[in-house]
Amino acid sequence: MKTDHKIIVGVMLLTVVIIVGGVWLSDKKGSQNRKRLSKTMMGEKMPDLGAMHVVRGKPHPAYNSNPPTSGPHWAGVAGPGIKDEPIPDELVLHSMEHGAAVVWYKEGLEQNEIDKIKEAFVNSSGKKIMLPRKDLDVPVALTSWNYLLKLETVDEVAIRGFIETNNDRAPEKAPI
Repeated sequence: MKTDHKIIVGVMLLTVVIIVGGVWLSDKKGSQNRKRLSKTMMGEKMPDLGAMHVVRGKPHPAYNSNPPTSGPHWAGVAGPGIKDEPIPDELVLHSMEHGAAVVWYKEGLEQNEIDKIKEAFVNSSGKKIMLPRKDLDVPVALTSWNYLLKLETVDEVAIRGFIETNNDRAPEKAPI
């Protein structure tokens, strides 16, 4: 076989391997996502207040839960990850509309409790945000679009489960 033919055959074989591998990986990821989407959403289903965009700083109707799970929000998002300071509800809500699962903890919670929450947060996968909240009436609350789960204690299994089950199940597929 000539060198040119060997190169062509090699390129063809490599192409087949790449296509077969891509199809296999895509099917595996699709199967995992179908399994996740077949799970029942965690938390209490809250009435949908819509997804109206409002002008920053202008008054808007009150939310129906603390923390909120839907309703008026600003342009812009909170961004993923662990936040050390509270972020306006209007930015967090827009991130939730894009699929974020949010872990709120009561501001002033003991550091060892915050560390447990962080560990559960870091060890879970998906679109997620963690941040303190001043007026939280429980140590931990978890929200996603239209869902709220309040925890009386730091429950790492519930935190991971909520994030992995409820994330990316919102009206819009966009960065958080």
